Amino acid sequence: MLLSVGRAAARRLASTTFPTSHTNSVVFRASTKPHLGALGIYRGCPQVIRAFASAGRTTKAATSKATSKTPTKAPAKKATKKTTTKAKAKPKAKAKPKSKVKAKAKAPAKRVKKEISPERKAILERRALKKIALFGEPTLLPAQPWTIFIAEQTQGKAARGPMTQTMGPMSQEFKALPPSELQRMQAIAEQNKASNAAAYKAWVESYLPQEIHDANLARRTLKKKFDYPKKALKLISDDRLPKRPASSFGLFTKARWASGDYSMTTSSLAETARKLSLEWKGLKPAERQPYEDLAHAQKVSYGKFANEVLDRKPRATKSPSP
Repeated sequence: MLLSVGRAAARRLASTTFPTSHTNSVVFRASTKPHLGALGIYRGCPQVIRAFASAGRTTKAATSKATSKTPTKAPAKKATKKTTTKAKAKPKAKAKPKSKVKAKAKAPAKRVKKEISPERKAILERRALKKIALFGEPTLLPAQPWTIFIAEQTQGKAARGPMTQTMGPMSQEFKALPPSELQRMQAIAEQNKASNAAAYKAWVESYLPQEIHDANLARRTLKKKFDYPKKALKLISDDRLPKRPASSFGLFTKARWASGDYSMTTSSLAETARKLSLEWKGLKPAERQPYEDLAHAQKVSYGKFANEVLDRKPRATKSPSP
């Protein structure tokens, strides 16, 4: 046992680094050659014994210090490869399913109506009344010998000059015509009258009675508000329309004109109207009664006829105050 301990100490000493000397070499040989034995070494060299002992002590102290100072390191764990997980891409938001109900279309912006000026309003009103007034009567043929003579003299001929200057000579020529020529023109005039009446009646009957009634109202409004046309007011004559009932004073005036007591030769129209008005005011109630009854009967008849033809109620007519 002692030998084995010595050899182990010798090996430790040999592994320790120290300066080269004779003792060291001996110890080295003894550690490498165990057959020499420990006794042979000790006997052959007493210095080796001391060196060996001191070397053993220093080696133990050094190893003990080294073991105490150096901390025991934990066995290094095998480096594990870090798996870098890529950031998972966020799932795309699912597109919302289109609703079957179609979105309501935006209402177009309302246009702000501009205020119409009074002049523009008048123009629009006049235009609308013209359409209702039916200014489309058929062109009438000349229905008098004088108009026939003028038409024959001017037809297809260049104007001799202004009408005011040519009317005088043409009037003299017309007066100088022989009777046979006048009779011929009179016959043509009668034929033209019949043709005009037939054409005018066909044109009137192409419209409803209500349309003719509205046309006459429009013509009255045009003449009153816009003085159109410049010539005298001409209403459409339609036998289908109910005749407005006359007032009691109107019936009295008509009867007095028919009696022959008043004529245009004795007095003017204004003077005759003034006399008739004074005469009407001087009548007694019993003398007015026949005219009042006749006016009431016409009013009732007009109301029934107007409701049938025009489908409306007639406006009440004001009876003259006594």
